Amino acid sequence: MTTKILLCVPFCEKDQAKTYGAKWDSDLKKWYVSSDNIHLSKILERWEINSDAIDLIGEDRTFGGNALFIDMIPSTCWFTNVRSCIHPSDWDRVRNHVYERASYTCECCNINTKEKTENGGLEAHERWEYDDIEKTQILRRIIALCHQCHQSTHMGLAGILGKSGEAETHLQKVRGFTTNELKLHKNTTSSLWRYRSGFSWRLDISIISQNGIRIIKNIKTEERLTISNNNIDGSRNV
Repeated sequence: MTTKILLCVPFCEKDQAKTYGAKWDSDLKKWYVSSDNIHLSKILERWEINSDAIDLIGEDRTFGGNALFIDMIPSTCWFTNVRSCIHPSDWDRVRNHVYERASYTCECCNINTKEKTENGGLEAHERWEYDDIEKTQILRRIIALCHQCHQSTHMGLAGILGKSGEAETHLQKVRGFTTNELKLHKNTTSSLWRYRSGFSWRLDISIISQNGIRIIKNIKTEERLTISNNNIDGSRNV
């Protein structure tokens, strides 16, 4: 008797999965493969859903605190992060672990996303330490943020997407900033962002790899600027 095995297939790999016999279940909205498929081992090696529990040992959950602040990623580092280096099924495991331990509550504004859905749910934000000597961007923590807090955190990207006013209003409300305090915070973080954007940074996500999560894409330092520029151009053309 054959059984249906559900898969985690990224959109960009759907055509390849289909060539091995994977099929789309329109009711479940998931890919699957029959247990008698002759390519079963190869399919599972690549797209099997991993439900093993995650515990990010070595993560500093106090890093950066829980106050909302503009945490602008250097432009030379945009679009190359944890999510771009691990399999989508593993990213789902990581982010769901972060959401569950936060009880589905934004760790900055404390809104419960299970009770109030208008904020768009939770998003996983990566907190980084920047080693200015070695020019290394080091992952220290992953924090659960609601969409609005996450947008305010990435103020530079919000500006590119035409959402800076919305992001500033939310930041000012959550932090209780006066207009002058908001302006000072923006100016300080912008100056630091401009400085850091003048360098290429090595990506260090060792707290991910050291916890048994496979890195499927090692991104070289010299590749990061090209990836960033290509994605920025794509965002502007949306």
